[in-house]
Amino acid sequence: MKRQRNERAAIDLKLLTVLGRYYAYNVKTARWAELDNKSWHRLGRLREAPEAIPGLAPVFEAPPALPKPEEGLAPKNLILQVSHVCNLRCRYCSADFGRYGGRFRSMTAQTAARAVDFLFEASDAADLAVTYFGGEPLLNLEAVLSSARHALGRAQKERKAVSLHLVTNGVELQPQTLMRLDEMGFSLTVSMDGPKGCHDRCRPFPDGRGSHGTIARQLEIAGQMPIGRRVTVRGTFTRESAAFFPNVRYLVRRRFSNNIAYEPVFLPPSNPLALRWQDLPDVKKAYRDLARLYVDHWRNGNPFCLWDFDDAIVQLVRARPRRSRCGAGVATVAVTAEGDLYACHMSTGMDQARLGNLEGGLDEKRRRPWVERFRNGREGCANCWLRALCGGGCNTHAILYNKGLGSPYRLECRLIEHRYRLALWMLSEFPELREAVSANLAGTDSDRGHLLTPLWSCRDHAADRSEKGKAAESRPV
Repeated sequence: MKRQRNERAAIDLKLLTVLGRYYAYNVKTARWAELDNKSWHRLGRLREAPEAIPGLAPVFEAPPALPKPEEGLAPKNLILQVSHVCNLRCRYCSADFGRYGGRFRSMTAQTAARAVDFLFEASDAADLAVTYFGGEPLLNLEAVLSSARHALGRAQKERKAVSLHLVTNGVELQPQTLMRLDEMGFSLTVSMDGPKGCHDRCRPFPDGRGSHGTIARQLEIAGQMPIGRRVTVRGTFTRESAAFFPNVRYLVRRRFSNNIAYEPVFLPPSNPLALRWQDLPDVKKAYRDLARLYVDHWRNGNPFCLWDFDDAIVQLVRARPRRSRCGAGVATVAVTAEGDLYACHMSTGMDQARLGNLEGGLDEKRRRPWVERFRNGREGCANCWLRALCGGGCNTHAILYNKGLGSPYRLECRLIEHRYRLALWMLSEFPELREAVSANLAGTDSDRGHLLTPLWSCRDHAADRSEKGKAAESRPV
């Protein structure tokens, strides 16, 4: 019996060391525990029953059950590509400046309204979301506002909730536009890669001028308005900026927003800006430095959100296996200016990701592989120790790099794994993080996608429960 227990532990347990701390993680249940050095090495040698090792009991607790595979397969997040035009010429743009291999064009207000109707009619969810994307969506502002009013009206009539989000490069965020978006409750994702030199090198205007100064001014104005609490600043790192820590530190210090998303570029391997395996050491060091900065800011009482860290922290505290990190083609559907339906905005133009059109609705035959991926996971993830929490990475990246949904993009896997390891360390270094999640977010349903509330807001939520309450912030697409 003792030998059987040991063999089971050898199969189910992953032993980890992160920045001088020691962990045991249950691969099947996503339960984990921090151990001292001596206990960790004893467990590695498996000379006794694992249950006898002090501190290991949480690893063997049973997790909450997953939702039934048939639940929640209707779309609930709509991405409206209202403008296939852009006023910047970003060097790493994978969308052909909004054209996605076609021509410059814009969505009509009528098509935008029809797309909103499609979402309400296709979904059985009580909480819906509409995200405006491009190109640059503010170049078609009236279609944005008219369809947003239509969405709010339908939600009120049908007693549903709908959240509105807009992803912008920030150039057109004049005060009047900010006020109009603020009045309707929009949240924003605004692109900013870091200091002027870094940002302008990759995000110029068509005439070659840098855009940093323009966008910084707009962000500063937004920060003086209520909508400022609902802004996420999103940066991108490339092969040239793989050691990206100074760029994120700049964004943290400038406080354009408490919410930061800083993510790797994903481009064809032949692109000179595409990340390579050789860049991994620089990227991992940047994440380690960023983890230390994150913890220091929590200790000093001025926390910020880095969405990928926040998400990993919440998943580890919840310790609840999730089916998918990517809801593309299931929870999420994108609509082009012509009314074509794609699995998500990033997959626009990929034949494998074209799932129908507004006239005929979703083509369930074409959608079936995406639904099956959501139900059953990726074949290529079967032996990964993190499969219960990771959810398999991005569907579009799987197609782009592996020509199908079955296997994840391995370089992306390594980045996700590294962030989860650091999240374990952060929870140990600052236990209040675990307390905040347990008290405020442990019940969050993120089985179908990303975290929706930044951890720094937990402190506000705790105070507001004794006062008046605040609205949750929105996570970017």
